[in-house]
Formats: sequence, C-alpha cells, structure tokens
Amino acid sequence: MSERGQRDAVESVTWPVRVAAAWTWRLLIIGIGVYALLKLFMKVELVAFSFILALFFTAVLHPLEVALRRVPGPRSVSAGLALLIGIAVLGGIGTFVTLQINDHSSQLGDQITDLVNHVEHWLKTGPLHLKSQDIDNIGDKIKTAVSNHQDALISGAIETVQTIFEALGALLLIALSTFFLLRDGEQIWRWTLRLFPKRAQERIDIAGRAGWGTLGGYMRGQLIIALFHGISVMIVLLVLQVPLAAALGVLIFLGSFVPLIGLTVTGALCTAVALLEHGLTAAIVVAAAIIVLVQLEAHLLQPVIMSRSVEVHPLAIAIAVLTGTILSGIVGALLAVPLVAFLNTTILALRRSPALPVGDSGFPVQSRDSLHGDPIDLTKPDEAEEADEPEEPSTDV
Repeated sequence: MSERGQRDAVESVTWPVRVAAAWTWRLLIIGIGVYALLKLFMKVELVAFSFILALFFTAVLHPLEVALRRVPGPRSVSAGLALLIGIAVLGGIGTFVTLQINDHSSQLGDQITDLVNHVEHWLKTGPLHLKSQDIDNIGDKIKTAVSNHQDALISGAIETVQTIFEALGALLLIALSTFFLLRDGEQIWRWTLRLFPKRAQERIDIAGRAGWGTLGGYMRGQLIIALFHGISVMIVLLVLQVPLAAALGVLIFLGSFVPLIGLTVTGALCTAVALLEHGLTAAIVVAAAIIVLVQLEAHLLQPVIMSRSVEVHPLAIAIAVLTGTILSGIVGALLAVPLVAFLNTTILALRRSPALPVGDSGFPVQSRDSLHGDPIDLTKPDEAEEADEPEEPSTDV
C-alpha cells in the first residue's frame, strides 16, 4: 500500500472512534495499575486492614484526644488516655456480651435444640416430606466425613492457633498505630504531603483534610445511630422478656455499623429468638420494630446526622457494602462505606480547589526551584510561596 493510501486509511477513522480508542487504552492501563495495587494489598492484607482500622479508631477518638490536651503533660498523655478509654469501652462491650452468653448458655442451648427439632419436624412434615431414615443418613454422613478427615481437623486446629497469633499481632498494630496517629497525626500528614510535587501539595492538603473530616463525621455519626438502634431493640426485647436481650442489643449495635444491611441481618436473628421464646406475636413485634428502625435510619437519622459530612447515595452504599463483603467478608463490609465516603469527598475537594497552571504537555507547570527546593511549611503557606517566587505574581486560577 502506498504512503498516500496509508494516510487515507488513517484519516478515514472518525473522530469519535479515535476518542474511544484513546479512552480505552488509557482505561486499560489504569485498570492494570489498580489490579497490581490490589494484588499488593492482598499480600499485606493483615497489615493494611489493621492500619485502616487504626485510622477509623483515630477518627472516632480524635475529638476526645483534643479535649484531653488540657491535661498537663506532653501529647503522649492525651493520646494515651484517649486510647485507653477507647480500649476500655470496647473491652467492656466484649466482656458484657461474653458474660451475657455465659449466664444464658444453657437456655441458649435449649433454644438451639428446639430450633433443630422444629427444623427436623418441618423436614418430615413440610413440602419436602423427608423420611426419618433420610435424616439419619444425613447425620451418619456428617459423622463419617468428620472421622475420615481427622488429619484435616488437626491441621485446621494448627491454622486456628496461627490465626490467633496473627490476630494478637493485628490488635497490637492497631493499638500502636492509633496511639501514634493520635499523637503525631499532623506530623505524619505533613511528611506524606512531602512525597508529592511541591506545587500540588496545597491542593492535596485541602482534599485530604476534607476527606478526613468526612471520615470522622461518618464514624461518629454512625456511632450515634448504632447506639440508638441497640438501645431501642434492647428495650423492646426487655419488654417482651426475651432472654439475652442485652446481648442481642449489643449485637444490633455492632451490626448497625454496616449501613442498611447490618441492622436487617442482626434484626432477623433477634426476631428468630423472639419466635422461639414467645411465639409468633412476639416475633411480629420485634420484626415491626426492626422495620421501623430501618426506615428511621434511611429517612431521618442518616439525612440529619450524616448530611453535613457524608453525601453518598443509598444505592452507592448498598453496592459498596456488597462489594466489600464479597472481597473481604465482614471486615470488607465494615470498611466499604467509610472508604467510599472518604474518596467521594476527597475527589470533590480536588475538583473544587484551584487548578494548577498547565503547560503545553498537559501537565502542571513546575519551576526548577519547586522540584528541588525545601518542603513547604504548611503552617506558613503564604510566606513559603513568597520565598520561592518573590518577584512573580501568583498564577493560581
């Protein structure tokens, strides 16, 4: 083919097709980069999740740490006290739930036995019409499988011990990370900013602080909503004299940290317990209370408490929770929505902040001094800018 024919073939490609091709190969490269980051994240999953949880705890405890700065002494005192209070609250909740379960373990066992008997009766008399022999065969198969895989059970026990040590290490990392973030959070953030080009540091600082404010507002708001749900359900269960009412209220409190879905799942468990203990009427009352709480969360609590700090559509919340659950189970479900809220606010803040001057290449213009100069002192941004460019006017839009 002649040179003219090749030129005509290239020029015959329409402009929309060229734009689509340009977007396609760029999106492919971005996708490969995101995939590589996810693979790296999964390699250090325990460390990464521990640090993210430490960020969440820091967001909740930061106002308390600020209030405790009135205590005489260095910043380590206020940070340590805030961390100890947070650990005491979490430990108290865990101890309370454990004691409640231990005190009602026999009653809970009887309820589980009754549930098994009801299920067995339904399998025999329900639509499946299973015979007693079929049910016994299922039990025998389970026992045979257990006896034939004792080695697997032993290796599973060894893996369980290893998991316990990993969990202890993760808890220690969370505690240390939370302490240092409470004490030296501003210094850590300034060091992180210095990893970016100097002219971009101001925009990243604005976006990062906006995202951090959203994360803190979300965590504290969700804490208030979870407390409201837990106390409300516990009162209903106490009125109905359902056993483990306090423990089930704590379960509702923990489940409420997964928006929309968590309250529904834990509420279904409370409804099942009420059904076994007091029959259909009590179960209907508990189910109605859960439905009312779900509607209150969606139409009143979320808009009033979260509107100032979090602006995420309920559909985005549902998709985020489902995606997080698929990727990392319960931990992913807990982390998904706050991460989406943080990214949403950060990206919006980047778009709204003043843009940098752009050269012919399409990249922000940076002077030689800005690439090799000292890091910006964030406490005096105007003076730092004047020191770098004393004679030229600012080019920010």
